[in-house]
Amino acid sequence: MRLYRNRIGREVQAVEVIKAVASSGAIAGWVVWHEIPLVWAFIIAAAQLLDALKGVFPFARTHKAASDLTVALELLCYDAEDEWESIHAGRMSADGIVKARTRLRKLQLAEERRHFPDGLELPAPLIALATREATDYFEITYSGEARHE
Repeated sequence: MRLYRNRIGREVQAVEVIKAVASSGAIAGWVVWHEIPLVWAFIIAAAQLLDALKGVFPFARTHKAASDLTVALELLCYDAEDEWESIHAGRMSADGIVKARTRLRKLQLAEERRHFPDGLELPAPLIALATREATDYFEITYSGEARHE
């Protein structure tokens, strides 16, 4: 979700830059070339309209939802890591492991539904990258530990 939020964030930032350049460029153009004031007025008005409607555009709403879900999932990851430490240390029974996993999955689903009530399908390349990052994290965090025990 963090990777998705970052990708959408770059798109939102690009639109903001385009709006700023269009608006400022149109004002500068209007000052320099007085012959076509309607063109400059239209560009400025379009930039203002984009600014007023930015909450309506799907990617702006998606970015906010992805940002909020990222925070919720990061908090959930701390809980999952705490559960994993108990499992790794052998302090949790098989039944406890199943219950903990079920509880965490329910919390994850609740957060996903709250922030994306219509669902969200993440792009396959982002899922692959996230999987590699998670695998690397576990390799670094837990494989080295096993070698030193």
